[in-house]
Amino acid sequence: MLLRLHSIARWCYLHHIPVVSRLFQGVSYILFHCLLPPECAVGSGTHLHHHGFSIIIHRDVEIGNDCNIYNHVTIGGGHDGPGGPPIRIVIGNHVNISTGAKVLCRGGTLTIGEGSTVAANAVVFSDVPPYSIAYGIPARCVRKVRGYVRE
Repeated sequence: MLLRLHSIARWCYLHHIPVVSRLFQGVSYILFHCLLPPECAVGSGTHLHHHGFSIIIHRDVEIGNDCNIYNHVTIGGGHDGPGGPPIRIVIGNHVNISTGAKVLCRGGTLTIGEGSTVAANAVVFSDVPPYSIAYGIPARCVRKVRGYVRE
């Protein structure tokens, strides 16, 4: 239901009906405690687990198709107020972001590659290559090879 509310809010945003889009964003926040702005693009088949509970997503985030995002995840940027550098976060297709993970961009573009996994409670500050696992604080990456992990 959360993603249905988001799709209605996104449609209103893209068709320049800002009051209605913000209304749907507010309803989704009240019902699900999830901050998912209508500016954020979410691909088809993406699933916000646990009804999106306590997920915070920045407005300049693009989420690919068939992604899994679990509860207490923050995907956003850290800039110094409205005059800070613009950010953009691109999450590829088939990405898993586990419980409590933080994906933070300080400026510019941060990319989570296709098929990657961000481990629970990891804090990502830099790009994650495709088909890899990011773990730790700050996140380090290891590559996945045919179901196994290669350092």
